Amino acid sequence: MRLALALVLAPLFLQDEKLPSIALSEYAERRASLAEKLSDGVLVMEAEKLGAGMNAIDANTPKYDFHYLTGHHAAGDLLVIVATEKDRPTFLFTTDDPAKVRERTGLANVLARDKFDGFAKDVLAAAKTIYTRVRREAKASIENGAPDSELKGPDARGRNAIASELARLRMVKSPAEIRMMKKAADATNVAHLAAMRACRGGMNEGELQKVIEDTFKKEHCDGLGFPSIVGSGKNGTILHYDTNNQEMPKGTLVVCDIGASYRGYVTDITRTLPTDGVYGEDQKKAYQCVLDAQKAAEKILKPGVSFQELEAEAAAVFKERELTKWSYAHARDFSVRHGLSHYVGMAVHDSGTYGKIPEGAVITIEPGYYDKDAGWGIRIEDIYLVTKDGCERLSAAAPREVEEIEKIMKR
Repeated sequence: MRLALALVLAPLFLQDEKLPSIALSEYAERRASLAEKLSDGVLVMEAEKLGAGMNAIDANTPKYDFHYLTGHHAAGDLLVIVATEKDRPTFLFTTDDPAKVRERTGLANVLARDKFDGFAKDVLAAAKTIYTRVRREAKASIENGAPDSELKGPDARGRNAIASELARLRMVKSPAEIRMMKKAADATNVAHLAAMRACRGGMNEGELQKVIEDTFKKEHCDGLGFPSIVGSGKNGTILHYDTNNQEMPKGTLVVCDIGASYRGYVTDITRTLPTDGVYGEDQKKAYQCVLDAQKAAEKILKPGVSFQELEAEAAAVFKERELTKWSYAHARDFSVRHGLSHYVGMAVHDSGTYGKIPEGAVITIEPGYYDKDAGWGIRIEDIYLVTKDGCERLSAAAPREVEEIEKIMKR
């Protein structure tokens, strides 16, 4: 199964006020915060087309900036913030119906996309500096219309002062964003419970995937944060396996790495289940090590802690248990190597700086163990809101203890 991540954005335009949503005033506050960094210039940002599949996840992360600032996303549309003027007016040039976009975004200045060339000559030409994140056609329009302005685009790594500020803003979640993410997490927790009840050796991975994604819909979520990963046996040793079309062997494990999307905010929660309903002795030993490593990192999570400190706490558990050969953190030659944590928000690998973690961030902790000789993998991933004095595990309703999971599967 290959789902285009564009589907994640398709439901963002729902406007049922009975459900959690981002107020138009919050989008305006975000633009105002960004405008403070543009005191000497103008920002022109283009909405880019979203890629599809697992390989596009990280590439898509900065592309959500456009929606973060406007509550709207249509490839080719342009956002302009004129910070040099006193009231810092915002303009949106759209290929959609301007009246509909005006109503959706609350922006007063919504114009047809073909008006941008004239705007560049009449307004942008007066700007000393123009910060750009646009494609070739729009850049040419700016250069033709404002030949004397200095254009500051992103460097080869996609970075400039604007990108850095947007990453900083997106890293700390607002109360409204947290409500949306809790909704997505709640649905994913329920889906994990449904998977535990349905899982059995001999069924196809795709059948279990269907149970999970049908549950998302029942829980009123509108899409996937990323293509669901349901990897049984040796497929569980493939980090981003999402083919999900193999029969699940008996006596092995299945890694269910899943996340619902709610109005464009996503979650990322992983549980590893025994296909027979009971973990084997070697599986249980490795599973408990992974879980204890996660808990060790979780225990120190609070504002000001660094990702490196979390990593050290988790890695120490594998070393102490002498289970480093196949661990996510140690083995470079034979195992699956990945990071312990990442930010989550509008994207499953969300924007943020990987130093000290601020209050209001939402991150994962996800150690793993991938025994390719035995032909099974283990990953346990939870999602955490960093609070004033510690953290809140938003995935706490998805059981992770051996005894809990076995009890549910037996029942």
